[in-house]
Amino acid sequence: MKRLEILNFKSPNRAPLIVEGFLFGEESKGPSVAIVGAMSGDHINQLYVASRFVDFLRQKEEEGKITGKILVIPAVNTYALNMGQPFWPLDKTDINMMFPGYAQGETTQRIAAKLFESLQGYDFGIILEGRRDQGMCLPYVKLIKSGYEDLEAAKDLGMRFIHYREYSPIETVMLQYNWQLWGSKALSLVFGKNGAIEHRSSEEVHGALVRFMAKREILDVSVFEGFSSNVIGPDHITLLKASHAGIFDSLVSCGDTIEKGAILGRITDALSGKKLEKIIAPSGGVLTCQYSHPLIFQNSIAFRIASVN
Repeated sequence: MKRLEILNFKSPNRAPLIVEGFLFGEESKGPSVAIVGAMSGDHINQLYVASRFVDFLRQKEEEGKITGKILVIPAVNTYALNMGQPFWPLDKTDINMMFPGYAQGETTQRIAAKLFESLQGYDFGIILEGRRDQGMCLPYVKLIKSGYEDLEAAKDLGMRFIHYREYSPIETVMLQYNWQLWGSKALSLVFGKNGAIEHRSSEEVHGALVRFMAKREILDVSVFEGFSSNVIGPDHITLLKASHAGIFDSLVSCGDTIEKGAILGRITDALSGKKLEKIIAPSGGVLTCQYSHPLIFQNSIAFRIASVN
């Protein structure tokens, strides 16, 4: 294992920003993959999975099980992680909205440029992402259609769902889109509740990473088969929004199979306790995401249901 310094930016009033990566194996032996962990300060699950994966790979390297080249960068925005803030603390910008970066630009543009430079040349790229809203979901693969994506490689993760869709204009400045354009088969694994550690989803993602590397002959290990992934798009997802603001009480869990007409949650007035709304499933399917905060705004998305029809 080699411990690499990806970037080192001096700060006038605190310790320098240092981003480190952990390199395993040799490129000449087989395929290569790079994994990027927490880019936001509240992506604790992503940091947890990436750092544990470094320790797992260290053990496998000692056993001679690594047959390709693997780079893991557990955390990028360490200032935000230290301060418990989601974005870059000084100007509140999101590093994952700055790609491919600009070496002469603002701080987060320079961080993105330096990180992006270190990620060039890998066959595969995996981004560990959290939700960008107040939601929590079943772990899933997010794969956008840039013309350079690899759906078959994404299936090797064995995740239950692959959300495969057209990219939105805002995503042209995000890492997955640019990484694909620069020649790596990049995808995102989205999982966990922001600001917390969820052991179940973290274990599922860890297993998916091991499975992917075994199937792509980057790791010489035996693995169980995962799911035969359901490839879904926006047309397969039903969004249920809250009609009222108030205290949100979910009666279901992500992964539950839902029947049409089932009561999924309730909203009550935060002061009087008056019952304001029952949220009822308009169709059957699998509950993939739900609002994760006990206080909900009007028109916030309370639930997402995936269905085959």
